[in-house]
Amino acid sequence: MLLSKIWNGSILFLRLAVALCFVACSGVLVLADEMPSWTPAVNLSDRPGRSFLATLASDPTTGDLWAVWTDDGVAEQEEVLGRRWVRSARTWLPVENLSQSEPWQRDGGAVLVFDGQGSGLLIWTRTYGVSQGAPSSGHDVLWRVWNGSSWSPEAVLFHDSAYLPGSPGHFGLIPVQTTDGILLFVTWGTGYRTARFQNGAWSAVTPWAFLPVALEQVVPDPEDGGILHAAAFGPNSNQTGYNAFFYDAYYLTFNGLDWSEALNLSSTTSVADEVGLAFDRQGRLHFLWSDPDSPFSDESQFSTIWERVMEDETWSITHTQVISYNPDQGVDGFWLTVSPTGTLHLAWSEGVFSDGAHTDLDIYYRSGDGMTWGPEEKVFSSAAASRYPVLALGADGPALVWQEEFWSGDSLLEEEVYFSQKIGALPQRYAVSLPVIYKSIR
Repeated sequence: MLLSKIWNGSILFLRLAVALCFVACSGVLVLADEMPSWTPAVNLSDRPGRSFLATLASDPTTGDLWAVWTDDGVAEQEEVLGRRWVRSARTWLPVENLSQSEPWQRDGGAVLVFDGQGSGLLIWTRTYGVSQGAPSSGHDVLWRVWNGSSWSPEAVLFHDSAYLPGSPGHFGLIPVQTTDGILLFVTWGTGYRTARFQNGAWSAVTPWAFLPVALEQVVPDPEDGGILHAAAFGPNSNQTGYNAFFYDAYYLTFNGLDWSEALNLSSTTSVADEVGLAFDRQGRLHFLWSDPDSPFSDESQFSTIWERVMEDETWSITHTQVISYNPDQGVDGFWLTVSPTGTLHLAWSEGVFSDGAHTDLDIYYRSGDGMTWGPEEKVFSSAAASRYPVLALGADGPALVWQEEFWSGDSLLEEEVYFSQKIGALPQRYAVSLPVIYKSIR
């Protein structure tokens, strides 16, 4: 009994010492039995119709989270809706309509990025046509700013008299956080325009320029902010038959004036349906792409996420898998981002490849230091289909939104936006600062 009391007392003292060490070093108390875990998924949209093209951003001054998506269940046409997680109250506020357009206007494809001082910049596309009852046809890129308590009135960044085809019909929007503001790439196919947001105002929008590839993600160089690194989709190396309908993954850089030659990283051994890139704490650049394992592509070997790494301006010769291999797996989209300490965070949708389709899709997550990846974690086991995860690094840890799809045979009944957050990890590991990685919402 005495030995038992001594042992229990020693364990208690050890736990107290560890806890005090955390307090002294970081001001955060984390007990040993508080293991990090993902919260139960929450349906943020929870309304009839389609809630899709979701994104997620963290306010660095308050730790609040904003989830924003396109929704066709509130008006005749699509609107941009948003919902805020108030960290101090540990609750989600009701859904807000952030676009509130006319019945003949269609809004969507929004991105939201914070500038480090708590100002959240929301940007989206509005398109309208005479066939929808509009007095004229055209499209606008609009924006408004969250100041921590309210939204500014919407304003037009640029207008064009042409009607954007497609559904929902929107531009690709890629905001890049730089040391002197936010540089926005507006893309349509292989074309792009840019504008810079600084001190609450926009520069003039540049004319359209065109590349041999379509930009998908742009990040600043961690040592030379004047250099930008980009991931893009480009022509498949095999152009015979159905191969011409697939894309390869390309890498290129921009020095503010000129683009480098686009380098095909997926080459002849795979194709790409998603791309992403990020720098680790060692300054190495990780370039990832996913392969759908399509039976119509001669180069698509199997469905997985591939990686090549650039160190000292030299790319790894071969590409390697960054998720555990399963011969029947079907990977359906991923999101890669990085913390200020250089920790890589990866989320993806994975299920079973059956009869030429990805089915039983769930959400997974893992992180790594750039040299090795940690264990895979299942965030959500879906009874429907979980696709298109988006990661944000908040004050409480990594957070995720994704698109939950409900099918009946070949009919899509509805889509919802789901959310989960990893809790129990040290918050300072995930504190938000520049740069934040953003991808085009296509």
